[in-house]
Amino acid sequence: MPENALRERLLEATRRRGYLVLCACSVAVHAAISTRELPQGNWRAATVALLSAALLPVILSRRVSAQRLDTLVVWCANIGAGYFLWDFSSRGLDLGARESLTVPLFFAVWFGLLPLKQAALRGGVLYLVLAALVLSRWPTDPVPLLYTGFLLFLIGQMTVTVRQLQQELSRTARYADLALTDPLTGLLNRRSMERRLEDHYSPQASAPHAAAITPPITGERAAPIGILLIDVDLFKAVNDAYGHDTGDRVLVAVGQTLRACARSGDLAVRWGGEEFVLLVAAGERAALEHICARIHRALAEQDWPQALPRVTVSIGAALSSEAQEAAELLKLADCRLYRAKDAGRARMNMDDVQASDLTGEARSFSAAPLELTPSR
Repeated sequence: MPENALRERLLEATRRRGYLVLCACSVAVHAAISTRELPQGNWRAATVALLSAALLPVILSRRVSAQRLDTLVVWCANIGAGYFLWDFSSRGLDLGARESLTVPLFFAVWFGLLPLKQAALRGGVLYLVLAALVLSRWPTDPVPLLYTGFLLFLIGQMTVTVRQLQQELSRTARYADLALTDPLTGLLNRRSMERRLEDHYSPQASAPHAAAITPPITGERAAPIGILLIDVDLFKAVNDAYGHDTGDRVLVAVGQTLRACARSGDLAVRWGGEEFVLLVAAGERAALEHICARIHRALAEQDWPQALPRVTVSIGAALSSEAQEAAELLKLADCRLYRAKDAGRARMNMDDVQASDLTGEARSFSAAPLELTPSR
């Protein structure tokens, strides 16, 4: 998974946990306050506790997207701020510890989820109204109001700093994704694959780079991985007959098929041109044969978009245990790929031949014409 997408998922999970903790704390605090105030006829704290409890199942529900959850939390903060000012005014309270801790919660939500201008506007209005209510009871001690204002300023300043850091990290991650991702298909690119193979054959030498691509497929070199070198059959004929735009759409469709056939831990890569690679976590011949069968079946059964020709792929398979280094493994898979093409295409080849036995076998295969028909 690209680094940017992984970060987004982690941030969403972190936000949900933060909202969950915030609501749970609100329930606990206001429930404790209500036990003291309910006997006196004050139902406000109990109402807040019930409303906070009602938000818990919404936060836990995966059916509510993170964006909608953010919007809901902002609206709760808006309503909560209005309720706080009404309660503060109607009860004629002084600005104490409880009020000084409540106001920053609204600021934290606004500055954390809204654009800076909107957050500053809401925060400024809240503080000005609060200051007007406090100063209307003059003479009064202005120190709590000043301390509260200073705390709110710190929240806003820290938010601006954090957002700038996030933007810089996001920009860096985006550049990293561009360097390791194929722009047409969205799959990882050749550089990602080469680095991953280097990590497998020399894990200590390449360990710092492993996390930049993906979590390790295997923790030990002794556990082999599998590689499928996949070539779209007669792709030049597709470009000649339908144009390069259609050819690009075919590559995207094949890439999506490979991604769908890949299991958790497998890596789908665009190797270059019409060639793809699938790095398989299970280093067993039976696993490679099973995945190849899934790929061929998925391409045959795929509901291709109108006017796209149905295509087949030839596959050369190899195990890392059959080669001493990444270059030998790729050479072995490449040889088997073109043996599959020589044998008639639309098939897998995993002949019993070792990479050390190869002496630069040429990519010579018949380029006999093949009729291409639209999917519909």
